[in-house]
Amino acid sequence: MHDTTANIYANTPVALLGPKWDELLAEARLLSSAGQHAIAIIIAAAAGEWATEFVLEKLMDAAKDHSKSVRDLMDMSERLLVTWSFEGDRVQEAFHDLTGENPERQSWWEDWLWSRQQRHDIAHRGVLTANAAAATKCIDVSALHIAYLTEVVNRRAPFIPQ
Repeated sequence: MHDTTANIYANTPVALLGPKWDELLAEARLLSSAGQHAIAIIIAAAAGEWATEFVLEKLMDAAKDHSKSVRDLMDMSERLLVTWSFEGDRVQEAFHDLTGENPERQSWWEDWLWSRQQRHDIAHRGVLTANAAAATKCIDVSALHIAYLTEVVNRRAPFIPQ
């Protein structure tokens, strides 16, 4: 069946809501340069989560057959607020099932885990001791994470419109 709503927002302001991760990362860099390191770290992490969600949803839409892990993630995302992060086993398993990729094997993985801990400390514990070096590292690793997602999508599903 043809989706007649596919381009319903094409000529409206809603079309501006497409992926703008580079803009979020640029904003994070500006905030960090202004001394707002904690919020810069939060924004960089959010950019990565948004990119992960976008890529997984595109891959799930394109897949003909879904594995159990993909079906579980789809079901959970319809019922609950899901944090689209590779920290979650469900997200990582679904990503692997859809792409054959394992982000844990990437050179940036350990820095990414560290950056996620920085984000959690700020967001959940109110830790505001972040400095310029920490913010830069978090932003840079988020950029690597997003570049990886982009590469995977282009390699595994180049037919998916971005």
